[in-house]
Amino acid sequence: MKIYHSIMNYSKIFSQGKLFRQNLNFKIKNQMSKMSSIDHDRTTSGDFFVSKLLDSFKVPYKNQFTCLLVRCGFCNNTSLYINKITGWFICTHCLRYGDWSIFKSHVNKNNERLCVPAPKVFEAGKDFKNKSDNLMHFKSLKTSSKKSILKSLNMEELKIQDLDRIPGLYVNSENSSLYLTMMLDNKIVVGYKEIKLENSLNQKTVPDDCCWGIAQVPPFTSNHSQSAIIVDDFKHLLVLVGHQSSHHIICLPHGVLKLPQELLPSLEYFNRLILWFGNDQIAWNSARTFAKKLIENRCYFIRPTNDQPSPYLAFKLGLNIDKILKTADKMVHPSIIQFSTIRNEVYAELQNHDKTLGMKWTKFPALNKIIGGHRRGELTLLTGPTGSGKTTFISEYSLDLAEQGLPTLWGSFEIRNQRLAKIMLQQFAKEPVHLNLDLFDNLADQFEKLPLYFLTFHGPQPLNMVMDAVVNAVYVYDIGHVIIDNVQFMMGIGAKYDMGSERFWQQDSIIAEFRRFATYSNCHVTLVMHPRKEKDVEQLSINSIFGTAKATQEADNILIIQNKIMESLQIKKYLQVSKNRYSGNLGVMSLEFNKQSLSFSQQKT
Repeated sequence: MKIYHSIMNYSKIFSQGKLFRQNLNFKIKNQMSKMSSIDHDRTTSGDFFVSKLLDSFKVPYKNQFTCLLVRCGFCNNTSLYINKITGWFICTHCLRYGDWSIFKSHVNKNNERLCVPAPKVFEAGKDFKNKSDNLMHFKSLKTSSKKSILKSLNMEELKIQDLDRIPGLYVNSENSSLYLTMMLDNKIVVGYKEIKLENSLNQKTVPDDCCWGIAQVPPFTSNHSQSAIIVDDFKHLLVLVGHQSSHHIICLPHGVLKLPQELLPSLEYFNRLILWFGNDQIAWNSARTFAKKLIENRCYFIRPTNDQPSPYLAFKLGLNIDKILKTADKMVHPSIIQFSTIRNEVYAELQNHDKTLGMKWTKFPALNKIIGGHRRGELTLLTGPTGSGKTTFISEYSLDLAEQGLPTLWGSFEIRNQRLAKIMLQQFAKEPVHLNLDLFDNLADQFEKLPLYFLTFHGPQPLNMVMDAVVNAVYVYDIGHVIIDNVQFMMGIGAKYDMGSERFWQQDSIIAEFRRFATYSNCHVTLVMHPRKEKDVEQLSINSIFGTAKATQEADNILIIQNKIMESLQIKKYLQVSKNRYSGNLGVMSLEFNKQSLSFSQQKT
């Protein structure tokens, strides 16, 4: 079944687990902070796991920003990039690729059984080549056709001769669609964007799941600039190309939704990256997430304010683009700073106050009024009596955010992924799917497009194995929300814990690890926890959460599902916000369960 295969595909995030962690502090805190201060010209790097192993294999390498560049053992060209974090590699010459275990088998002389990886076949590149008979390069069009296209895009003011410089811009014979090619290492077509001229908002990327390349336009002047402006939309690229910028202009294939590790080799040439995205909630957070992956020390950010909107809006409003580019701030600052260093960031947050409150839930408007929204970098605890619907609620709570584009990782230790996916699919459909099986394929196709990923663990698991997979997922899939259901399944197991270990101490360690992870990864973590044993007639409180005060002290938000028995003996449920570190607002939200859709969602008020 499609939904089952989708889950199994997503579960591959754990396949490289042991590579990603010698210990959690090294992987999260030291790895991210030390990498931000990396010297581009260094040729050795004993601080990093992959480079240490290359040293042990006596493999020479060139230390770059996100990758190590080595001579390919398959084609003998110095064109093989190895990701420093994951060990994933690709040769941009012979197109052989694979994970760290494959590369290691070819440099470890003691390994007698070698499997030569097959070159990558880019189906999207083949698809574009098949379309090329019906396409013309923009530069070769008549002036009248070019003007007509710009008019359709509402960009008549752009100079036509500037757009002629875009190497991968094509139009079909009907002048109804534009095509922008995505290149790997500026050499091979690996995908493309298709833009419908009748509605330029109607854009699609092929492939839509993971494109391995970027669209790149060289600077107006041949000054060998190693600086690039990265944008998330086709129109932004056109504006900046028309601006005759002295920077390279780069358009990401998937916008602000994700930054696949496979396209990082194409960005290794640049020592300065200016991220200029839009002003919505996803863009607001993606700039910071992408900067961590790209190495913060070379990343600059155009703070989204009213007088510094996206490139296209700045162009339409007649704003000075050069002036906006000069405001680009570094993504990372020294440990000790003055207010002047963060003045622009403070101003941006004040002007975008509603966005700093977080991403809004569409199904729980009452929760927005209390908490404000879902914010990255925070830790949320959810608890409630056994059978109160914790998993059902949190699945809909997270599905709401995923439907808005927030990449989400589910770690369900208590129920299997198939059952969890079945619940979420029914909540997604808003009706019983088993009574409408003829709609399953269409629903499953839509559900597969959501940025949802699932860990394959079930039952008790040691913390280090779980964190291996979580750290991996955040790096590879740009995860913004991690759900662990539930914490008790990581207690009492693992090499560092013996049978006599104190369970409270174990839980405190787990909470501390996830707290640290949320902060340094700028990722929201939601932990489901069982309460202490309480009398059925008593309402739960913060003190009812199992363990010591560590959990409640570390959490930014505490949500409690309460059961209230009415005089009619009917059970009423409500969600109580017992802690809200961001604003201090507390309150309750009624939970009315709809059995047909397995939903607690509310009507907007």
